[in-house]
Amino acid sequence: KYIAEATLCLDLTLSPYPLPTLLCRALVRVSPRRPTWFLGKSCDGWGVSQPVFFRKWQRHYWWPSKKDHGTQKTDLEGGLDGQYLEEPSPVVRYTKAQRRTVNVPRRIYILGVGNIGGFTAHSLAGIPNRPPMTLLFSSRISMNNWDEQGQSLKLTSHGLQDTKSEFDVEYVQRPRPVAEEAPEVEEVKGTSPSVPAEAPEVEQTGETIHNLIVSTKAFHTVDALKRVAHRLTSESSILFLQNGMGIIEEVNERVFPEPEKRPQYLQGVISHGVKQIKPFSLSYSGRGTTALAILPRNIEEIKPDFEPSALYLLRTMTRTPVLAAVGFPPTDLLQFQIEKLAANAIINPLTALLNCSNGELLNRPSISRVIRLLLAEISLVIKALPELQGVPNVKMRFDIRRLEHIVIDLAGQTAANKSSMLQDIHGGSRTEIDYITGYLVRRGEEVGIQCILNYMLQHMVKAKDRLEGERRGKYTAFG
Repeated sequence: KYIAEATLCLDLTLSPYPLPTLLCRALVRVSPRRPTWFLGKSCDGWGVSQPVFFRKWQRHYWWPSKKDHGTQKTDLEGGLDGQYLEEPSPVVRYTKAQRRTVNVPRRIYILGVGNIGGFTAHSLAGIPNRPPMTLLFSSRISMNNWDEQGQSLKLTSHGLQDTKSEFDVEYVQRPRPVAEEAPEVEEVKGTSPSVPAEAPEVEQTGETIHNLIVSTKAFHTVDALKRVAHRLTSESSILFLQNGMGIIEEVNERVFPEPEKRPQYLQGVISHGVKQIKPFSLSYSGRGTTALAILPRNIEEIKPDFEPSALYLLRTMTRTPVLAAVGFPPTDLLQFQIEKLAANAIINPLTALLNCSNGELLNRPSISRVIRLLLAEISLVIKALPELQGVPNVKMRFDIRRLEHIVIDLAGQTAANKSSMLQDIHGGSRTEIDYITGYLVRRGEEVGIQCILNYMLQHMVKAKDRLEGERRGKYTAFG
């Protein structure tokens, strides 16, 4: 019945000549209680406003006039039972998840303005209605460099430099230890009691941080978060954008040991190629993507309830075109993380030890044999991880041959680049080997697999890092 009437209406409305309103009313008359639906407005059985198209058979529904049907439920077959439909208007209409984020403070704090942190801040500064951002510095040297670079972030891509400014900055100090309760001292007549001097308490200054992005080096995460832990609440959200794995477990143990007081965590995997030319000046060398996920507080929850600040942070990241960010379920993100970890566990330490670019690892039989031996251990560990048991196609996804293809493809795409671990060695900085290869070795011990080759590789990188530090006077021998 509806299809016949719609077809007749469609034939008449496609005519180039205007139709009398009376004729339209007669054609679409159904019943005052069963409105016929059109694109734009609806006919209430007696009135119609320029019907254009009707596709009842494809479940396409449109909004009735708020004046006539603002509270009218659809009773068409296959309709949206129990939901109220309203006429579209320029007023923004939020989903249930969006309504929860309306009152969340928009300011985003970024802790660690290196390659990843600087690129993220620069990207967020380029979107319409950009959120206010505060860059958190943990050293006076960084504050001085910020002033010397004109208080701006510069990103060079294809020879063109883009400068972003109007960032707020803040210096966060290391918290001081809380003084223990002083022991009671008996007062001797004629003398003054000798009470030991109390140490100053932890400074509890600064406003509450609701949205925090952490992009420091993995081994600096705990120390950096301790500086702002008193400003984070259970309603806050932290997005970890870092290399390596095992960081969140360390943060839970040393920074937020009480589960009920922990912020909501988000995890990110970023594949963009960024290199630091000088402080706060970056070179964009390769386009990539950003995978994000909100981590549930309790993995046993079927339908976890996320904090509004986490939803706001996720929505802000995904509406940033340069980041090419996409949200994923936690299990999918975990597999992305492990894939990237496996590739980094090959490329980073080998380039650091051989002092070569990523592309120089390719097409060399001796290096290829080393890669296969290392991946054999890595593949066994990954497929034995308890958190991946029951996930479809895990054995195929992390098969040694597929992992080898991932490593070769990544090394080929970034052939001219130097790995971050090689840059750390040349710059005299500590490497993240303990959170890349070291993580795989630790997880292998947990599942009963001894990763002898990867363990050896881990300590060879640490030895080279130590030797380079001694040559620069950073360490003393056997110190």
